[in-house]
Amino acid sequence: MTSSGYVALSAVRREWRRVWTPPYEAPLVVLVNGLLMTGAWFLLPPDWFFRVHTAWAFPLVLAVWMLADVPATNVLGSDPSRMAAALDRPKELRRLLVAKNVVLWLLVVPVCAVVTVVDSAATQASAVTTTVSLGALVLLPPATLGIAAWLGILWPYHPMALALRWQERRRFRPIIARWATLVLLPYVVVPAIAGLIYAPVALLWYVHSGNFWSTPSESELVALLASGTLMAVLAWAGGHAVAVRLAGRRVAGLRAYLGDELAG
Repeated sequence: MTSSGYVALSAVRREWRRVWTPPYEAPLVVLVNGLLMTGAWFLLPPDWFFRVHTAWAFPLVLAVWMLADVPATNVLGSDPSRMAAALDRPKELRRLLVAKNVVLWLLVVPVCAVVTVVDSAATQASAVTTTVSLGALVLLPPATLGIAAWLGILWPYHPMALALRWQERRRFRPIIARWATLVLLPYVVVPAIAGLIYAPVALLWYVHSGNFWSTPSESELVALLASGTLMAVLAWAGGHAVAVRLAGRRVAGLRAYLGDELAG
């Protein structure tokens, strides 16, 4: 293993250990989001949130919901000292951002992959459909993470105990309003990012089929996965490149903010 590969693996290990220490933000968030999405899928009327109810769609939607929260966006505020130190070191900052994304991937994708296999077996989906579903699950949802990090670089916040926020409630704008907005925004921002990334794929599908919601054949699924993978690679690389540049332009302000736990 090269030295850069070792450093990257070391960063992933450190991040993995961090998320499994109190307050366990990332594991708890993905668990709660997964339960909420599953309940909405099975208990609410089909057309309330989801237009497509198929074996290949459920795990993908589950993964997007599990990723659509603050661990995907508040990449600086959730780990302020380590991230502040790397703000003016682009390679190190990118390595840390990728490590955070990899750990989120590890928290979400293996669970959704098991769901894919079980769901495919229960619905007797073909081997091609199951394989494409697994490939899409591995490659497509994580593509949103590089771009989602922009929100946390532009507007980070400190994870504070609710009791402390209540004590500081007189500073309503930074302590309550700003925090509440940034907690809720990922539910809108992350799915929107996914929609923008894969809009060209959806457009091609519409031109081909004439209906966004028609069920693709096996060969069409493979073609959609190939085109989606291309968009995912571009979004992943471009998202992280822009994230590092955004942070590099705001080093002084970000360090000042991250160094003040009561900033909001």
